Amino acid sequence: MKKVLLSLLLALLFLGCFDTKPKCDDEDVKLTLKSILDDDEWVYVEYGLNEQSLKALRMASDMDIRDVEAALSTDKLGLLKAYFKPFLDLKDYANEVAYTSFSSFITQDSNDKKTTFCKASLKLTYPQMPDDMRKNYEKGSLRGVLFDGGEYETQISYSAQFSDDKKQVFVELLDY
Repeated sequence: MKKVLLSLLLALLFLGCFDTKPKCDDEDVKLTLKSILDDDEWVYVEYGLNEQSLKALRMASDMDIRDVEAALSTDKLGLLKAYFKPFLDLKDYANEVAYTSFSSFITQDSNDKKTTFCKASLKLTYPQMPDDMRKNYEKGSLRGVLFDGGEYETQISYSAQFSDDKKQVFVELLDY
């Protein structure tokens, strides 16, 4: 009886050693996802504005909000920086206050032995914008949870894979 329990215990121990794929909801995977979102400085603005606001921004400036950084890199006199200051302030605010959480993890079937393909719910929570800042935007057409406070939820797809030495996890957002 002891031999059976010992061999069962050893089998379970070795099963953990051969886990070659990270799980969709591993803490390191979630931290890496959060880091990817944080590195994209405009993502919290885009998710915080409604679709009409994003269209209005494109029509007003004839560029996507992500093109603002490229335009500013060529601004030698600082004129564009002054023009885009409200957008830049909005970006800084959104990056500072947005709270990110992930839930409802789904592991998708795959024959890949090293990579896990996942889906999850991404929920962004915004506080109500302070009145002293909100007054700078109230005459415009920008609307959304970034101003009013609330939550925005969407589905994201991603893949996760351990490095060969299993000391790091690599995550890639898919369809992003």
